[in-house]
Amino acid sequence: MSVLNLVLVGGGHSHLFVLEAFAARPDPGVRLTLVSPSPLTTYSGMLPGVIGGQYQMRQAQIDVARLAARAGAAFVMAAVAGIDTAARALALAGGGSLVYDLVSFDIGAPPAPLPDVDAAAPLVALKPFTTATAAIDAALAAARPCRAVIVGGGAAGAELAWALAARLRRRAGSTLTVCDRTAEPLAGRAPATRRRVLRAFAAAAIAWRGGVEVAAIAADAVRLRGGDALPAELIINASGATGPALFASTTLPLDRRGFLRVGDDLRCGVCPELFASGDCAVPVSHPQLPRAGVYAVRQGPLLAHNLRAALRDAPLRPFRPRQRVLALLNTADARAILSYGPLAWHGRAAWWAKDAIDRRFVARFDR
Repeated sequence: MSVLNLVLVGGGHSHLFVLEAFAARPDPGVRLTLVSPSPLTTYSGMLPGVIGGQYQMRQAQIDVARLAARAGAAFVMAAVAGIDTAARALALAGGGSLVYDLVSFDIGAPPAPLPDVDAAAPLVALKPFTTATAAIDAALAAARPCRAVIVGGGAAGAELAWALAARLRRRAGSTLTVCDRTAEPLAGRAPATRRRVLRAFAAAAIAWRGGVEVAAIAADAVRLRGGDALPAELIINASGATGPALFASTTLPLDRRGFLRVGDDLRCGVCPELFASGDCAVPVSHPQLPRAGVYAVRQGPLLAHNLRAALRDAPLRPFRPRQRVLALLNTADARAILSYGPLAWHGRAAWWAKDAIDRRFVARFDR
């Protein structure tokens, strides 16, 4: 029996489930390989807690190299620099290549670029997570007091703001502002959630500037269209995601933001040897699906099934996202905001639930 090469690119949430599935049920007809630039992957749900001092970084990380070994997979520590779909080969950064019969991408998505960025600007992008946390720590150590501005009022920007507020609370003269073009934070959530977020911002002395557009990132400020400026020694880009550069250099089908278009089965229609999940992909039936880790987690078991099925030419299953998903937002004060559909609540029980869910998720894969 011939052996088929299945290559997983990236240690994202969905691929954790694929590796777990192969660890539970190995397939002698499949040669499995995981390619990732780091042996550790950071669980995004716990990153604000790391920045706010609630967790150590290692508590929020999963050893994907060890998980790959449990699954009988080879681990290649590298970034993929190119995709040759005709030859079914991946070019690795630094040299070398990997051939595949089937390849799956779960590589996340970088922050959308901000306009007119000065080379001397104290700008930090949220990804890669380990680089971002180190840069934030360095900026906070260098500037006392520190004026910080977060560009982006989504869930990531809000949780990051509360985490930074906890760090800046005892620094006289420090300020923290969150700005976004939307009038209110978490624009995709119900009014009750937005109200809770604004109240939690006010309680943490976080200024909200909604309905504004960034014109430039200067060396000492975020400049807004209309002439206003937000002085800053630390600027963090949490403004949303854009498609990975890896896909931009290919002829693969991308949406207008650069995300890989896949079917409901997570398979690329024009290149059936290729699958993608998580933030780097967009199902064609759900083009407005938010970039949220909960969807990557829910795609994981389906991806594991569909990859095995594709290797055997068996039927694939569709991904059907739920219309409502639970969100638990860490407000860095031993509380969290629970958001579900039209409902919202802020309290300690929500934090206990979030902490338990996050710790259990990491422990499941980081044994």
